[in-house]
Amino acid sequence: MDYLILVDSVSPVPKDFAPQLEEVGTVKMEKTAAEHCREMLRAAESDEVVIKVLSAYRTPEYQQQLWNRSVAEYMCSGETPSAAEKLTARYLAKPMHSEHHTGLACDLCSPDWDDTQDDFYATEQGRWLCVNAWKYGFILRYPRMKEHITGIAYEPWHYRYVGREHAEVIRREGLTLEEYLYYYK
Repeated sequence: MDYLILVDSVSPVPKDFAPQLEEVGTVKMEKTAAEHCREMLRAAESDEVVIKVLSAYRTPEYQQQLWNRSVAEYMCSGETPSAAEKLTARYLAKPMHSEHHTGLACDLCSPDWDDTQDDFYATEQGRWLCVNAWKYGFILRYPRMKEHITGIAYEPWHYRYVGREHAEVIRREGLTLEEYLYYYK
């Protein structure tokens, strides 16, 4: 498994890609990512911080449903179809272009939430992850002020498994996955 696989608006998930999935609570992740995510959640809990995994592996069909729903919501609020797609693309990838298809990405939240939190960075869960996620091989995938590089708006809830060695460098150097792949690979 290539834990540094780049999936974005230009690079889709390979058609034959089939991660081995395991459960993490009520969702599924790639086997190794799931193991490290469970370890990270236990460590947070031992620090009296409970983190909920809101979303992880998604099928392309489910991603299409999310895409269609978001576009429709923007159109219902008066946006043109073109504008609705552009607004949707700020936070949501098109099917086959989502990291969630790899099983390596997860959206995290506070335990009493059932959706993403714009202010997740300011919660005890968000602060704990900023300090500790790298120890378990996870990076904040879409950091603030890096939208021009990632193509996705800041998402303080979206973490991606890359492996501890890579996560350590990415965090220490303040890089995105794109920058890391460009400079270090």
